[in-house]
Amino acid sequence: MRTLPFATPLDANGQDGVFLEVNLASDDEPEKRMWKVSLRSNTSRGEMVFQAQFDLAKAVNQAKLDNNDWARIQLPFDEFQLVRGPRLVVDGEKLDVSGGIFQIGMTLSKFKIAVNTTELEGFRPGFFDLHIQKIGFYKNRNKEDNNGEVEGGDNNFVKVQLQIPDTLSKKEAESKRPLPLKILLPIAKIMFSEKANRRKSAMNILRRRNMSRSKAILFGIKSRSKSIGLAASICKTAGIIGVDSARSIVKNILKVAFLYPLRLVGAFVKMVKKAMGMKVKPSLRE
Repeated sequence: MRTLPFATPLDANGQDGVFLEVNLASDDEPEKRMWKVSLRSNTSRGEMVFQAQFDLAKAVNQAKLDNNDWARIQLPFDEFQLVRGPRLVVDGEKLDVSGGIFQIGMTLSKFKIAVNTTELEGFRPGFFDLHIQKIGFYKNRNKEDNNGEVEGGDNNFVKVQLQIPDTLSKKEAESKRPLPLKILLPIAKIMFSEKANRRKSAMNILRRRNMSRSKAILFGIKSRSKSIGLAASICKTAGIIGVDSARSIVKNILKVAFLYPLRLVGAFVKMVKKAMGMKVKPSLRE
């Protein structure tokens, strides 16, 4: 989950970090998930994402001791690290908030922030419900407060009162995307359909139950016929098979025509950079 880009970047100068006030309403096992906050310090929608993970279980336990309904989390800016997906960028640049914060996001994940993809043992999948009361900046009390008005706080920090920021509309945010993204995203939406992924997952489940592909398709026709009728179910299934088959063919063509050549070029560029002693970012596939 993330905000739309802010119309005007949030001024974080003089602040020490981000605070959250949250309540996990769905269950009492926050330790079985990885909780993260993401910040963008520029308008790029590429890989410049800084992330910090927090211990929600510890915050919840502290809130219970203090008889508070809301767990409070503090994340200093210097704990945010440059990431690519769940992976830490080795020797990545530090978060610089001097130009403002352009976007804030939150992530629930089964992956820890680490150099290599690292899963949390005992991860709890499925539904969750995290209530968020406030997100904002904080500064330590032992530092001089140059902002005047404060909202309150405790013995450790003060919360600076800010107005709710305006965000760009989806149309405005999309208009600011780089030209390659404007071209590729509509194609990506077609090629990586969420409905198609769900159908693929359902097919895998049925195949694990010792159904052949043809029997799984017949099962789908029978299930749909109960709500839309047999003839409509057959037509819909035929349409799905046709669309998924076309999508699969186009995917393979794109892999051969674009993906594999790009990977080859990328590998060559990395080889040249390494030979010249330059830093090389690790691939997400490594």
